[in-house]
Amino acid sequence: MQRLFLSAALMLFSLFLVNAQEYRWKAGFEYFFDNTEYSGSSFVGSQTMNGIWLNPIGSVKWDSVHALYGGVNLLKIPGMKKAIDKVDVTLYYQYQTPKILFRAGAFPRKDVLSNYNTFFFNDSVNHFLPLIQGVFFRIGSRDNFFDAWMDWTGYATPTTRENFFIGFSGKAAHELFFADFQSYMFHYANTRPSTPDWGVSENMQLQASVGLQYDNPGTVGGMVSAGILMGYERDRHIEGRLFKPVGFIARLNAEYHGIGTQNTFYVGDPRMRLFETFGGDLYWGTPFLRGKSYAESEWYIRFAETRRTKVRLNINLHFSEGKLFFQQMLNVSVDIGNDVP
Repeated sequence: MQRLFLSAALMLFSLFLVNAQEYRWKAGFEYFFDNTEYSGSSFVGSQTMNGIWLNPIGSVKWDSVHALYGGVNLLKIPGMKKAIDKVDVTLYYQYQTPKILFRAGAFPRKDVLSNYNTFFFNDSVNHFLPLIQGVFFRIGSRDNFFDAWMDWTGYATPTTRENFFIGFSGKAAHELFFADFQSYMFHYANTRPSTPDWGVSENMQLQASVGLQYDNPGTVGGMVSAGILMGYERDRHIEGRLFKPVGFIARLNAEYHGIGTQNTFYVGDPRMRLFETFGGDLYWGTPFLRGKSYAESEWYIRFAETRRTKVRLNINLHFSEGKLFFQQMLNVSVDIGNDVP
């Protein structure tokens, strides 16, 4: 009788757990086209990037704050001979309340680092490396928050160097006024076992600004800010290869009924001083920062901006080395399922 009672209790408890869980799914489609016309630049070459991502994902949620997500990201590059050119796995745990967000695993970068601009992550990173593999923690709300995160981008092997990001960002706003910052440290280490001719390098960046903002979603919005962009670039393997660039940064954004512009201006010390040695292995931001001044002016139209469908066309202007360069971008995303935010 005791065993029967215990079995019945376990069965009821299992049924309770099953009923307490919530199963959801989503299938995401993303298409990007990015054509850069940078002929004549000393810092970056012209190229055309395009691709199609298919991202099916399922989730199990319980107690209203816990969730496990699992899915696959399939990339098809038009013109390539393979049916699928890249496969990534999305797999993470999430804890979320109105004031706290915690993720651990492999999860979309755009969900958590949308406040970082191309000075930190250039467009190709967002196109082809869409996942963070690590942890992310946020406390606060949309306009008043603090973030801490880690992204493990390279595991040490006999042929692969260990590398990872550690980052912090935050924002404080009151009515029209705000102050914000974004930062990261990228650690680029050695192989395992160590390769004698290689050492350890770091690339650190901190952008801090104050400004004014106004946002009425779907109608009119704008922002103006000014601040500082500081860096720390070091190659420990060679004595004296240490640089600490500092410069002024200004931003001006405006949008009216889906038509808008985002402008960023930098003037100061040349950055990415170790680019000739490490290139994009150490630096993940736009190479235009290698000059003493740089301005990026994005002009866009949101043809669609709904809960499930987004279509955006960009014409971007880049001012560098006394020259003007052009970039055209088209991004289309569609989400279906019962787990669309």
